[in-house]
Amino acid sequence: MMLAARIGVSRSEWEDMTPRELMLWSRAFREKVLDDAKMKRPEIYTLAGLIRTMVWAKHAPSYESVFPDGARKKEMTDEQMYAQVCALNKLFGGNTEEA
Repeated sequence: MMLAARIGVSRSEWEDMTPRELMLWSRAFREKVLDDAKMKRPEIYTLAGLIRTMVWAKHAPSYESVFPDGARKKEMTDEQMYAQVCALNKLFGGNTEEA
């Protein structure tokens, strides 16, 4: 029963399982855990490198340089937005009408 609890099998499922089925579930669960650990290795390696630079550098890198996706984007003014829309319109072959 302890093995069933560790691999996430409910009591009712455990009662209906044969010992062979329980062992198959436990092997599949073990493989899943090992696969998850393999998927986390690059993340751990990256974090270790980042921690190393923060510990040994005189100044820690800025948040924006480390995580460029998390940086806040500056808001556009109305004129900048209009210029961007006109550029995209021209890029996609649209015509412009001056009002």
